[in-house]
Amino acid sequence: MKKIIVLPFAELDIINSIEYYRLNDEKIVEKFINILDVSFSIIRENPTSFQKVKFEIRKFVVNNFQYCIYYVEKSEAIFIIAVFHVKRNPTIWKKRTIKK
Repeated sequence: MKKIIVLPFAELDIINSIEYYRLNDEKIVEKFINILDVSFSIIRENPTSFQKVKFEIRKFVVNNFQYCIYYVEKSEAIFIIAVFHVKRNPTIWKKRTIKK
């Protein structure tokens, strides 16, 4: 199985989401982190199973939190390019690129 690499923008998405949840309910933070771990595992096991949304970028929907994980599978790894709430402006993640 390929390794998952969370790119800096996606890491910042996750940190910002955790900080938001921490302000509202500390218990949700743990659930959010756990669901992300499970989601990354599912993506890692079945990277081609999810919808392509832009060129080679695929989307995994995290229903419990209304988030989408956008990623690209390359020969060496699976790169997470965004972890976005569904209500955020999608043009933000669409501007993100990954260099081979």
